[in-house]
Amino acid sequence: MSRRRFLPCAWTRCRLAALVLPALLFAGRTQAKPLLRASATTFSNQPVVGSAADYTASDKTIQRVIGDLKTTLVLFECGEAELCIITSPFPINVGPLQIACRSVAAKELGLPFDSVIAASAHDHCVPLIKVSAPKAWGEPGNDPPKSGANEIGRQFLEGVGAAARGLRAKLAPVTVEWGVVQETRLVYNRRGKRADGTSYFIREEDRVKLGENYVGLIDPDAMVVVLRGAGTKPVAALAFYTGHPVTAYNPEVPFSFGQWPQVACEKLSAHLGGVPVAFIQGSAGDINSKYMLTGTVEQAIELGGFLGDSFVKAADTLHKSARSDFAWERDNVGIPLADLPSVETLKRDLASIDDFVHRGRAGDPDTLSCVGMNFPLALSPPYRAQLVQMVRPWYVWALDQRQSGLAASLPKTCPLQVVVARIGDVGFVGMPWEAFTRTAHQLKEQAPLPCVLTATYVDGSEGYIPDATACDDRDYQAGYFRYLGTRPPYRAPGGDAVIGVAISALERLSK
Repeated sequence: MSRRRFLPCAWTRCRLAALVLPALLFAGRTQAKPLLRASATTFSNQPVVGSAADYTASDKTIQRVIGDLKTTLVLFECGEAELCIITSPFPINVGPLQIACRSVAAKELGLPFDSVIAASAHDHCVPLIKVSAPKAWGEPGNDPPKSGANEIGRQFLEGVGAAARGLRAKLAPVTVEWGVVQETRLVYNRRGKRADGTSYFIREEDRVKLGENYVGLIDPDAMVVVLRGAGTKPVAALAFYTGHPVTAYNPEVPFSFGQWPQVACEKLSAHLGGVPVAFIQGSAGDINSKYMLTGTVEQAIELGGFLGDSFVKAADTLHKSARSDFAWERDNVGIPLADLPSVETLKRDLASIDDFVHRGRAGDPDTLSCVGMNFPLALSPPYRAQLVQMVRPWYVWALDQRQSGLAASLPKTCPLQVVVARIGDVGFVGMPWEAFTRTAHQLKEQAPLPCVLTATYVDGSEGYIPDATACDDRDYQAGYFRYLGTRPPYRAPGGDAVIGVAISALERLSK
């Protein structure tokens, strides 16, 4: 018995096509994954001698300029998800400069303000940028020179605008690769403990006493994320490391220099064919680079060479991400706050502060510790006095809160916002404070991704927020809340409060 094939008539074939083809096309659209595209660019600023200096408690000017200062912009696009990351040695995470920087980039890219993040390397050797009308930089038709910035600020913000203006035209499909090697030659943990259990800041002279091999608990990961375009050519790279870049820094003798982050990124860029490299600073709240206040430019360049070599090694041992897409979000974090000290404690500390400031201004060389903070011999007694004088208003405020009965009504949490992103298999957690390294270690251990950039100095400047183990310390870094004017002390878990929020966000973004 022969089999007959059923051949529908022309009308039936048309009806079937009308019903089936749209369904097939719709299924294709729903199953297709958005394509990650990226572009990047770097521009430079050349500071001049005589400019006002940043990161100094006194009215000092730049006395020497070593090279330029490089800022990098990276634009990510994946479907409807768009994000621009600006990285710079300038403190673009701080106050009006942060607002102006993000505003001008958002205007030129046609992005919402929140879709631009500003991340600083926290380089202490930069000129001071002043911006008095930051939001004006994001207004249509605004004339930048009239926006209230000083000369270096105007040059910098115009550079951001020009760089952002060309990013969309250069967007190209990319894949994501990442590599990591261990680098232990640059930094050390600066949180020390005395025999009586009190904490102290391990300055350079203390580090030398502990031995040249002292390192302590650090985050040694030198990470490189490569965005690779067509023909396997890199489009851009992100370079991550953790440590205050203060090797060649002294606030009483300021100069301009990109420090070891820029030296290392230039080396990596050359290795990758000259592509833009964005430096991401890690959770360096309690991590210092060697030679602080005593180091030379040559020593900073040497350390930059070490880190650059490690970045190159990481770039030569890359892992290809299993996925090449992108997603991000902003999340709220509440940092717990503790009660204020007692009236008796505050009065005692105020008396100690006043005595220290009086002696320091008079040149007393024995002015080395006060209210839990210790100071290096490399700083002059008057400068040490100035640093202590800066926390006095907090004690006056705290005493007033206690004596007026208002202390009980102070906030119990400090609300902050973090940026969480996933770039292929690479996680990014951007915090607006100086997190301690234990916080970063826990984030990396609990994350559902093999590589996580635990970034600080991102979209804010809330100072140091200690991890759960350091909330009761009163050294410079753990007790930095006293420099913020009206913020109570932190209580456990302190900065570790970000961990649960960030891990949950990374899990959502990884689905």
